Amino acid sequence: MRPEPGEGDSHDSGEYVILLYSSALSAQTGEMGDEMQSRRAKVVLATIIVVVVFGFILTVTRGDRSRDLVLRIEPIDPSDGVTVYVGGAVEDPGLYELPRGSRTAEALDLAGLLETADTSGLQLAQVLRDEQTINVPETVVETRARSSSVTDSNDSSSSDLVNVNLATQSELQQLPGIGPALAERIRQRRDLNGPFQSLDDLTEVSGISDRMVEEFRDYATVDS
Repeated sequence: MRPEPGEGDSHDSGEYVILLYSSALSAQTGEMGDEMQSRRAKVVLATIIVVVVFGFILTVTRGDRSRDLVLRIEPIDPSDGVTVYVGGAVEDPGLYELPRGSRTAEALDLAGLLETADTSGLQLAQVLRDEQTINVPETVVETRARSSSVTDSNDSSSSDLVNVNLATQSELQQLPGIGPALAERIRQRRDLNGPFQSLDDLTEVSGISDRMVEEFRDYATVDS
C-alpha cells in the first residue's frame, strides 16, 4: 500500500527537526562544559599564584627577622677602649686604658689625686677620647699654705733650707706642693740616680713642674 502523497514527507521533516534540536542541544551542552572547565582552570591557576606569592612574602619576612635578631645579639668587642695619659698632681702618672665611653673622673680615680690637686678646672664628666692627655694642676691655696708652714718652721732664720739630697720624706713634705707621693718620688730618684746637681733637676721627677721648682728656691737647696 503506497502512502498518501505528502505523508512520508511530513514524517521525514519531523525527524529532521528532532535531529537538529538534539544536535543544537548537544553543542550547547558541550560549550557549557568547556566554559566550566575553563573557569575551574582559571580558579586553580589563581589559587596557585596566591599561594606562591604568599610563600615568597613569608620567606622574605622571616629572613629579615633573622638578620635583625643576629644584629641585636652581636656582642660588643671588649677590646674597644681608649688610652689616655694622666699627669700632673697625681700619685701614679702614666698611660691608662679604659673602656670607650669612660669619663675624666674615672681616669683620675685610677691615677690617684694628690692632696695638692686642683680639679676645679677639669671637666670631670667629659667622655674620654683616645690619645687624650689630662694634666692635673695644683691647688694654689694649698701651695701657699705649705709655703707658710715652711716659713713658720724656719722662723729662726731664712737660711734654714731643706736639702733635697739629704732630707727625709717628712722633711721633703715641708716644701710647697710636696705631698707623700711626690716626696717618695724625689727620694727614689735620688737613690737611683744620685744627688741632684741643681733644683732644676727636680723637674725630672714626675709631677713636679717648672713653676713648683721656682717656688722651691726660697725653701730648698742641693748644697750640703
